[in-house]
Amino acid sequence: MSSLQRAHGRFGLTVQHREGRTRCADLAQGGCCRLLFPRVARTGLEAVTVNISGGIVAGDRIEGHIQCGEGTELVVTSQAAERIYRARPGDQAAQVNVTCEIGPDATLEWLPHGTIFFDHSHLERRMCVEMRASSRFLYLENRIFGRAASGEVLRRLSVRDTLSIRRDGRPVLEDRLALEGENMAAFFGRAAVAAGQMAVATLVWVAAGAEEQLAAIRSLCERSDEVDLAASAWNGMLVVRGLARNGWRLEQAFHSLVAYLRAEKAAPVTWRT
Repeated sequence: MSSLQRAHGRFGLTVQHREGRTRCADLAQGGCCRLLFPRVARTGLEAVTVNISGGIVAGDRIEGHIQCGEGTELVVTSQAAERIYRARPGDQAAQVNVTCEIGPDATLEWLPHGTIFFDHSHLERRMCVEMRASSRFLYLENRIFGRAASGEVLRRLSVRDTLSIRRDGRPVLEDRLALEGENMAAFFGRAAVAAGQMAVATLVWVAAGAEEQLAAIRSLCERSDEVDLAASAWNGMLVVRGLARNGWRLEQAFHSLVAYLRAEKAAPVTWRT
């Protein structure tokens, strides 16, 4: 099998609190990765990840590191939905690894657009978060399996997607999505799996008082039409999972939950229409 050109990328961002605002203290970017910083009318900082290779294919390698100093507020989003393209038989998985360190009384919000998995996509992705008891972490990941609007039938898929969170050195959450096999459309069609709903999302909010917000979040979940949502909270953490038949409806439902958890602060620049 002939070898094909693959993309390698890296990004690193360190932010500190200076003069009443969150400011960039150190920035590194290379290969296919770029970070943009739109102007926002608040004391926090917003960073937009850009993959200039146009998508991810098997064999690509992306590494990222984010460090939030004490008292900082950082929002990380993406320019657009990430696409995981078709892999050839025998291709190695695309690798995406991101590590985050959140200092005392700091807030990191990881709010990218969704990830679209094409038929035969092959991905291993991992995010590791180290935080303090006084810090806050908000995470959202929307995953759209196949392009139903384009008539695509999802057959083969190989995905390992992991979120690991540690607070003051102790494990808080180890969340893994593992999908691999043939005829994945039939698998998603099973009533015990997803009943044909091919868009899946996970929201995680780790902060002091997170459990106290469960009732309000469940009330918002009940208002969502054509989206199945379920929320739970324990040990200073709130988790919401959702299923929908298309990514747009799922995204709209979760955006309303994110807006509540962010106390109605302005949405990330790339979310606005």
